Amino acid sequence: MTGTTGFGAIGTVEGVHVAHARGAPVVAVDTADVVADHGITGDWRSRTGSRRQVTLVDAAVLEDAGVALGIEVAPGASRRQVTVRGIDLVATIGHRIAVGDVVLDVTMACDPCDQMEVAIGPGGRAALEGRGGICGRVITGGTIRTGDAVRIVRDPVTA
Repeated sequence: MTGTTGFGAIGTVEGVHVAHARGAPVVAVDTADVVADHGITGDWRSRTGSRRQVTLVDAAVLEDAGVALGIEVAPGASRRQVTVRGIDLVATIGHRIAVGDVVLDVTMACDPCDQMEVAIGPGGRAALEGRGGICGRVITGGTIRTGDAVRIVRDPVTA
């Protein structure tokens, strides 16, 4: 696993992507407005009550997948909304994290699906197996920006 873990562990946002409709191309953005218990404004995944309102993936995992597949995995190819570096995302499952001023309850792993075979290429799903990122429910809305810090703020989530 890449990155650091534990209360206060710090990573950095390297990229933010939105898809305006299911299956639509992802679009890189410098900032994304995030609404509490809804998700990223303008992204098709945003739904009140969902456990998958915001998705994150580790940039190092995407790089490793690219090496394994002999290709360069483009930013946003995993279709996760936020790409981070420097924090072990899998270790944050069940915890509360801050991404800039946005606070998320990390609800579950974001397992890769068959879409990865198209978005990344043949073998994409297998290359991300067990490392496809995380999903979170938005507790506190705000703005996510490239360069924002990512840190565990409560360990573990109890409510």
